[in-house]
Amino acid sequence: MGQTLIVRKMQPSEFDSTLIVVNYYVQEAQEAMPEMAEEFDENSILQTVRHFATHMDHCWFNAYDQQRPVGFIAGYATETPWNHNIIDAHIAFVYLLDSHRNMENFRQLMDQFTQWARMIKAKNITGGDIGINPKKMQSLYEYFDFKPMLMMTKELINE
Repeated sequence: MGQTLIVRKMQPSEFDSTLIVVNYYVQEAQEAMPEMAEEFDENSILQTVRHFATHMDHCWFNAYDQQRPVGFIAGYATETPWNHNIIDAHIAFVYLLDSHRNMENFRQLMDQFTQWARMIKAKNITGGDIGINPKKMQSLYEYFDFKPMLMMTKELINE
């Protein structure tokens, strides 16, 4: 899609339409991580979006095609463990609907997040993914000059 998107903070009146896009994200996540379907809790999703959109140390920006949300980027500020005066901004979620998924639209999301990171005086931006498509997400982050870090997961099974 060649149309320029608008990326800005979600307004309270746009919460429900934002949740529609978040549900597309969740559906993709569940395809890649089937266990997520059994763990899914709709109230947790509502609380997560609300928390990211309303707390000063978090952010939630939507990408809009006209008035319709078609994607989002969200993250939070975190102190480094070795110096609490150094802040990093971490991208927790970045997503665009398939119909709007191109590098220019991702750039707009990244630019908005970068502006927020500068505003909170972050030293670095980090980003990750919960496992929807790690190789695709790694390529996306590398396109925007992110350097690889190691983060892995191990499932704990209660026996």
